[in-house]
Amino acid sequence: MTALAFLWGPAIASAQSGALTSVREIRSLSVEEAKEGRPVKLTGTVIFSRLEVAALFVHDGENGIYVEQPSDYSGTGPKLGDRVEVTGTTGEGLFAPVIRRDPESGAKLVILGPGEPPPPRVVTGEELSLPDMDCEWVSVEARILEVTMNGDGVAMECEAGPCHFSVVLQGPISPDSVPWDLAESHVKILGVAATAFNANRQMTRRLVRVNSLGDIKPLDEGLISKSPPKLTRADRLFQLFGPGPGEPVTLRGDTTLHIPGRGLFIRTPEGGIWVQTAQPITAPPGTVVEVEGWPRLGEMKPFLRARRVSVAGEEKPPLPQVLKAKAALHARYDSELISVEAELLDTLVSVDGTTLVLRGGGVIFHGLLGKGGGVLPELQPGSVLRVSGIGRVSSVDVFSPMQEEDKLLVLLRSPADVLLVESPPWWTTGRVAAAAGLVFAGILGVFAFARSRRLREEEATHREFEAVLAERGRFAREIHDSLAQGLTSISLQLECVRHEIKGDAPKLRSHIETARRLVRDSLSEARRTVWNLRPLALGEADLASALQKFAADLTRDGRIHCRQEIEGTPRPLPPEHEAALLRIGQEALTNAVRHAAPSEMLLRLRFGADWITLAVRDNGRGFDVAALAGKGFGLTGMQERVAGLGGSFSIDSIPEEGTEVSATLPT
Repeated sequence: MTALAFLWGPAIASAQSGALTSVREIRSLSVEEAKEGRPVKLTGTVIFSRLEVAALFVHDGENGIYVEQPSDYSGTGPKLGDRVEVTGTTGEGLFAPVIRRDPESGAKLVILGPGEPPPPRVVTGEELSLPDMDCEWVSVEARILEVTMNGDGVAMECEAGPCHFSVVLQGPISPDSVPWDLAESHVKILGVAATAFNANRQMTRRLVRVNSLGDIKPLDEGLISKSPPKLTRADRLFQLFGPGPGEPVTLRGDTTLHIPGRGLFIRTPEGGIWVQTAQPITAPPGTVVEVEGWPRLGEMKPFLRARRVSVAGEEKPPLPQVLKAKAALHARYDSELISVEAELLDTLVSVDGTTLVLRGGGVIFHGLLGKGGGVLPELQPGSVLRVSGIGRVSSVDVFSPMQEEDKLLVLLRSPADVLLVESPPWWTTGRVAAAAGLVFAGILGVFAFARSRRLREEEATHREFEAVLAERGRFAREIHDSLAQGLTSISLQLECVRHEIKGDAPKLRSHIETARRLVRDSLSEARRTVWNLRPLALGEADLASALQKFAADLTRDGRIHCRQEIEGTPRPLPPEHEAALLRIGQEALTNAVRHAAPSEMLLRLRFGADWITLAVRDNGRGFDVAALAGKGFGLTGMQERVAGLGGSFSIDSIPEEGTEVSATLPT
């Protein structure tokens, strides 16, 4: 009974106090519940400990959890495998619930004694990518893509199936101890699944924290040792039957640019190539290096992902190839040391460094001096420069089978790579602007005087024109109210006489019919004269109504169906435009009725922002436009009317399929 009391006492006390005793209980809390700071008393095993950076993960036998550390922690912390008792409260964390250890609340960490880490959960890449794998103690097989330094630690970019993740080993680690040759190898990784996240508590990347380099075990050492890299020509990479991504190769060349922590450009006898490596070597231009690695596909050229780079000697720095900008914009010069002469358009400073916007031979390109590469002298836009550096050619259309070179970037190595060939001319933009301002002010004065004079002349002309229009309108009304009305009355009287004549007076009837025809002809001529004199913009009907009425009179017998369409917003037009379009519409409608024998006609008026189009279409017999070009007075007259107003005129006709006459005038 005493033993049972000793074993069950803490559990009963925890239950009575309401403290959470398992990771599963804590992780099942909502954000709001975890934020309440519920009490926790947890016993588990340390699976990761770096208290100098406030990182501690504890595993209770089923799941792992992150334990927050005091920011000023300076004591001796637990080690991997130690059994610990954690007393604290829950916290919402930034991604998942955590255990808080605030010394002011009496929270503490008690080391119970050494132990062994629990067996890891063996997972696939797909399982590792799941968000709820956070804080778990895992083992996963993966391929290491790249090894880099992360401050004084090591970071490895890895791939396991669909999951791309980073392995992080906390430092300090000397560069000589970094396993650079693990790049492109197949390994087994043992560590804690950590998470990178955004402010919305969403996972953005998976991380795996390892306690030591011993937690990364190569699985293909024997295969690598049996496949020594072969010395290869740079231009043979990824050719048909050439070395591919799974075959390690060796290249030898002269360094043209070294970017510490990222890689270096080398020039081989077959051309330049980019070597991706983070190894801490010293390789100024002219250094002969030997590179072992795996070929990888690049945008314009293959590159090499190195597992080992060694210095093999030193020679004079290579000289750049002098090129025109247009010639440099070619895939063969990607990763090559080149020199180009160009005009400076602008200088931009950003977090990446200083960018020169250049133009040479109609090609606009950039020259970039990276951050830490030095300070360029002050250069004026318009200067002619000679820039030297590594050419980087790229294409916008990455999915085209034969990629076309669209962009050129020259990576400058130092300020010495920029030489001033010619200073900008005295007539700079500022001076030209000042001179132009003075000239413009003088022109404005002359223009104001001329405009005032022209306005007075235009006003007089406008008054005269309005007087002419008023007189033409008055004259048209006089003809309409007198001559036309009189002829109409005579026609009506003759109509009455014709009905009163007996059937045995054919000769008299013939004379009456002749008189009626002459009256009708005179009446038509009077109406035509009225229409010619009448200014449409000031009259009783607009252009659309006038055309519709003319078409209705023309097709009154019912043999032809004519309809009208109006597109846009109708608006008043200049009188000469209305008159021209009316005459063109009348001529086109008359020609269709007289010559085409249509059953349907369409009148379309389209009002644009600064133009108007009249189109007359029929479904008649059509004609050969080329054969009648220049022969018909009506067609010639329509073309001349449109040309006189600066418009365009067209006739489309196909025999037996109809005709369309179209006139467009600017307004």
